[in-house]
Amino acid sequence: MKIFKLLLIASLLSILPITTSYAQLPEVSKSMAPIEAVSINDADAKMLAKLPGIGKKKAQAIVNYRDENGSFTSLEDLAKVKGIGKKVMGKLEGKVKL
Repeated sequence: MKIFKLLLIASLLSILPITTSYAQLPEVSKSMAPIEAVSINDADAKMLAKLPGIGKKKAQAIVNYRDENGSFTSLEDLAKVKGIGKKVMGKLEGKVKL
């Protein structure tokens, strides 16, 4: 029983440095600059493809839609692009602007 307690204590002490380093993560993220939202009216296909849920094909579809129909007047207009539905719109929330 004594050996079990010693092994338990040793294993808990071995993970202590890991948990203390995770505790510092919020401080690091506070010092980082927030990522600016991408303009769906100005960004090219390459930039749009970097957005979550948007690949090369959807990015090109956004550019094509914009070329054919003019600038987007609201973020909801993005849902008119083929392949962009509620799920993708949810991923883009806060990451795109007009």
